[in-house]
Amino acid sequence: MRVFVTGGTGFVGRYVVRYLMERGHKVVLGVRSPEKARALFGDKAEVYSVDFSDKASLREVLSLSKIEAVVHLIGILFENKRRGLTFEKVHYLYSLNLYQTMKELGIERAVHMSALGTHDEAPSRYHQTKRWAEKHLMESGIRYTIFRPSLILGPEQKLFYDMDSITRVIPIVALPGGGNYRFQPVDVRDVAQCFVASLEKPETENSIYELCGTKQVSFRELLQDIFSRWNRRVLMVPLPKFLMYYMGKVVELFVQPPPFSSDQILMMWKDNVCGILGDAQSDGVQKVLEKEPVPYEESLSWALEEYKKIISS
Repeated sequence: MRVFVTGGTGFVGRYVVRYLMERGHKVVLGVRSPEKARALFGDKAEVYSVDFSDKASLREVLSLSKIEAVVHLIGILFENKRRGLTFEKVHYLYSLNLYQTMKELGIERAVHMSALGTHDEAPSRYHQTKRWAEKHLMESGIRYTIFRPSLILGPEQKLFYDMDSITRVIPIVALPGGGNYRFQPVDVRDVAQCFVASLEKPETENSIYELCGTKQVSFRELLQDIFSRWNRRVLMVPLPKFLMYYMGKVVELFVQPPPFSSDQILMMWKDNVCGILGDAQSDGVQKVLEKEPVPYEESLSWALEEYKKIISS
């Protein structure tokens, strides 16, 4: 199958691309930086520079490369309004342009990256714009699979870089709401394999899956596990969410990307664990891959070991 992948050079994308290749699919990448894509994948993938805000640019690439399915992974954790990168533009407008162009060209299959916590009632702009994209895809007539992962564990996880760089200098971390907000971390390899497997399983079409790992952990417990593996003593200071929301507003003015944002505090409206919202299938890894997720402890150990190799190379 000829598969067009957006966000293929990102954290999850590079795993998706490799698994697609291993399964014998032909990968076509739409990217901002062809140089980065070629450095990662060499000549194993077709690479095109695409402006996702321009439907003509998308139409040219999708029609010329004879695409059969699309894996859409593009997303941002923080807005950078100076560069024109807003949640509305990246999550919604890019998706709107892509799926409208697919519809015009008769491309009928899409696998879409959303996020756990995405819901009509979500207060954060991140989740709101993710939901707009979901709804447009669901109403487009395109056969879709939507995945909503919890926190994804892998060596490229930005949380590792932020916590490592901050606590090397100042061994203090603020915990919003006391750090009791819960995640159900999922291994990046499980997430990527779900995207690839869904293309080969018609039974996953027109479905939304939540992707979670084997264990629920609070933010405090997750950080404790990370620092313990680094043999690093760090003071964790509980702070009210409302205070950290306004701190995020200030940090965003001076640091890009910020270590945390005001919108990320709003994202903590519900625990980031499967089965809470009830509008998606909560055991996505088990249903799509027909196996149990990689255990939390194994996943975290692997991710941190590989992270160590990356920063020391």
